Amino acid sequence: MTALRTGVAGWLVLALTASAAPEVLPPTAETMVELQKIEAASYRGTVDSLRLTYQDTARARPGEAMPRVFVAWCTLPSDDAWNQLKAIATIFPDNPWVRYGMGRIYTNWKGMSDLARAEFDAVLKRDPKFYPALIGQGDVARVKQDYELAASKYRAALTLAEDPFARAGLGLVLAAQGKNDEARVELRKAIDAQPEQPAALSVLVKLSLEAKDPGTVNAAQALADLRPKDREARKMLAELRFDLGDKAAAAKEYERLVRLGNAELPVLQRLATLYRYLNDGEGEERTLQIIAATDEKNADANMRIAELRYARKDLEGAEGQWLEALVRDPKRVEAREAIAKLRLDAGILHEALDEFRKALAIDSTRSETAAAIVKLEADFKFPRKKARGAPTNVYWAVQASLGKFFDERKLQKRGLEGKYKLRVRITKEGTVEGVDVLEDTVKDPLLLGHVYFGLRDAEYAKGKSEPVFEFELGAKKKGK
Repeated sequence: MTALRTGVAGWLVLALTASAAPEVLPPTAETMVELQKIEAASYRGTVDSLRLTYQDTARARPGEAMPRVFVAWCTLPSDDAWNQLKAIATIFPDNPWVRYGMGRIYTNWKGMSDLARAEFDAVLKRDPKFYPALIGQGDVARVKQDYELAASKYRAALTLAEDPFARAGLGLVLAAQGKNDEARVELRKAIDAQPEQPAALSVLVKLSLEAKDPGTVNAAQALADLRPKDREARKMLAELRFDLGDKAAAAKEYERLVRLGNAELPVLQRLATLYRYLNDGEGEERTLQIIAATDEKNADANMRIAELRYARKDLEGAEGQWLEALVRDPKRVEAREAIAKLRLDAGILHEALDEFRKALAIDSTRSETAAAIVKLEADFKFPRKKARGAPTNVYWAVQASLGKFFDERKLQKRGLEGKYKLRVRITKEGTVEGVDVLEDTVKDPLLLGHVYFGLRDAEYAKGKSEPVFEFELGAKKKGK
């Protein structure tokens, strides 16, 4: 222990001298209030400004121990605090606050409760009415689960002063003994006097929840405020707000919980649901994006993001989410249908039919999808027989049917002409793997659908190949 905890701030060594005059200490209760203020600032993360103030005071009053005790308290129960108090003790061995502070540190360090008790006993031997040491003895007994002894020490301290730390300690002991009703009374008194007591607040919230105490949410709020980075405290408060039906307040607390990082999936899902209920699309989408990144196999978040983006006319963004949903779940028929409808609305009819067919292959019961397929196939004027055989045979068959359809279409669209160039990717088994539109100067979606599916639905001879087909309309026709 000596090797671990050595070294003291230079200003402390230089300032203290063996000939220092006895220091007149302020009343015990007054000092306890100051120490409680320091501990509250530590919990709230604002202790640095206090420490600087105490350091300035210590430099201005080198013959006094208490400013240095306050400096040490700002880092309690660290090694640094122990080193400072140990150094002060060499010059002010009779200062009760120094030994009380060291006892507090030992109580927090595992396996050093006997050293803690020795410090508190030494203080009380000099001054039996120094009630902070009685509280310290109670803390040591509570750590060792000697609850009867702990309760007696806390009560002894309370006969000397109404101290919130003693009251909290008694409440914690009563809770450990299963005396929940009595514990709640003591803990509430402690918190009312000194809210910055996280251990007491945690137990009070737990006991109040079990008792269905309507004041539970207030204690939970105090605990979350005291421990802003405590996930469990924030989660408890959020769930309490949710259970009380205050969805807006619950959403704020869940959002704060998420911002702490590593949020659990159920928390994210509840927050997304709350935002949806509150009609907060931005908040919902932000949460859904975290869900999508957290649960990489689930497509639900992507589907909902797509829906939100589609509603605000972000068609490209919506399509991206539907495509991602299909990566995660290739059988997500709703995503396939949504993409098909996007293509339909955009007038890219051959791609729309392609997507509708894929959707129906996933679920043959989709009646609206089946009806859309029937309509598009009728609009494309497919021939009765599919083309089959070698690519040349397929070409001439498609060319013949395309010519007939073109004659019909040019009556409806004057000046219709142009060129189609498509590549068909055929596997060694003769199956069409895909069709790529390389060139389209005709710009007629019905004619393109006719030639596209004429090539795609054809039955090819076995043998892997990628033939390119060219069709000219309204000019001299050339074939491959």
